[in-house]
Amino acid sequence: MRHLFCLSVLSALLTACGGDITDPAATPAPTATPVATATPAPTVQPYTVSAVSFDAETENVLSAAGDVDDPAIWVHPSQSTKSLVVTAIKDGGMRVYDLQGQLVQSIGPGALNNDSKGKSRYNNVDIVYGFKLDDNSTVDLAIATDRGQDLIRVWKIDPNNSTTPLSDITSATPLRLFPTVPTEGSESDASKDAAIAVSKQNTGYGITHFSDKASGKHFVLVNQRKQARIRQFELIAEAGGTVNVVAVAGRDWRFPYSWRGQNLRETNDLDATRDWSPQFEGMVVDQRNGMLYAGQEDVGIWRVDLKTGQADTQPVYETRGSSRETYTTGTPATVVKHSFFNPESKISRDLEGLSIYYGPNGTGYLIASSQGGAHGGAPNVSDAPYDDSFVVFALNGSAKPVLKQGFRLSQGPNGNTEGVQECDGADVVALQLPGYPFGLLVTQDGYNDDLNNLDGVTAQTNLKFTSWEKIATALKLEKYNNFDPRKL
Repeated sequence: MRHLFCLSVLSALLTACGGDITDPAATPAPTATPVATATPAPTVQPYTVSAVSFDAETENVLSAAGDVDDPAIWVHPSQSTKSLVVTAIKDGGMRVYDLQGQLVQSIGPGALNNDSKGKSRYNNVDIVYGFKLDDNSTVDLAIATDRGQDLIRVWKIDPNNSTTPLSDITSATPLRLFPTVPTEGSESDASKDAAIAVSKQNTGYGITHFSDKASGKHFVLVNQRKQARIRQFELIAEAGGTVNVVAVAGRDWRFPYSWRGQNLRETNDLDATRDWSPQFEGMVVDQRNGMLYAGQEDVGIWRVDLKTGQADTQPVYETRGSSRETYTTGTPATVVKHSFFNPESKISRDLEGLSIYYGPNGTGYLIASSQGGAHGGAPNVSDAPYDDSFVVFALNGSAKPVLKQGFRLSQGPNGNTEGVQECDGADVVALQLPGYPFGLLVTQDGYNDDLNNLDGVTAQTNLKFTSWEKIATALKLEKYNNFDPRKL
């Protein structure tokens, strides 16, 4: 009875205090409220470099005939089977191939316009669609930097000529691209630039274009070899059907000559980790928004908004820097840390060709060649698995590109052909072509057939053709087939 009395007293006290009590035997215990738990962070997919086989290749180009460099894909306006691939052969001129990799046209080195004692040496190429000549006819153009003459070469592409589709329409008095060179210590001050004679060491190097739909103008972006410099030019139609360029005022961008404490002018023939350069080469413009992506070979990918002229103050993605954390120097030997060592990066310098696979609503993929330094004569620096690979970034308008995955072109269609090493340049289209239902990637191979044990002597080079479908399947990327580059 005492427990009943106590319960009654407790009940009275709670009631007096505004509380309540129930018989625990009569009422079930309340259901416990779930404890809130933190939402687990999304799983970050590990970065991998997938092996992909290419589908076709061009002929071997022996070093005596030239050195294959940067390719560009031209899409025929009405018959996709007649689309072509144009590539620079450096001292050997230009070559044109069909979609099976068969030679269509061979073009010799150009005239000696700006340097009568030098030679013509082609470096990078690009395609311009819908350029209006002085007679108001509209044509497609192939353009290339002539590093030996410091100018831009221009060819008209005839869609009805199956044997010699390219004809040279370069101006008889072509503009000199880089008559000055930034002076050391004052590289950002154009007023202190020094005048130089034509030298293939400081001439036009990498090239890309931007066709501005709003103005109807066609612009060319060129970087200067050995320098951290990019200039913008406009293509101009001349009387008689030739084409020249003029420099666009205020469009001479200067980038760093040191990065994270590393002097980019430092050279060292005995230690590859201490051998640097400030130069750019690979570039591509997103034709939808005018965003230039430019590869400073040893530093990373920079952006320039061509509609405003503003360049980013930081690269959107850095290279791995030195690839090794320390180096040894002096007597007695001292171990020193590299100031620019970035092991989280997936791009092993040199960073080379850049290209864009277009998708809907500003999406798509930016592809970069991670050339690496595993080959060539000693000293070299192996940086597996990033040597000889390609790094893919997702695009979303003007937002910063997002790292996705990587791939390597490791073998040919029969499994018994070597892959791609030290790719200098590449081009890609997201358009259905014969044999390539979701587009085509064309890449330069710096060591075709692995000759000379990749010792740095380029005995022969060529181009490799790869279906985007294979790459997308291996990396779990999107596939598109209706982005005609002439309609972007």
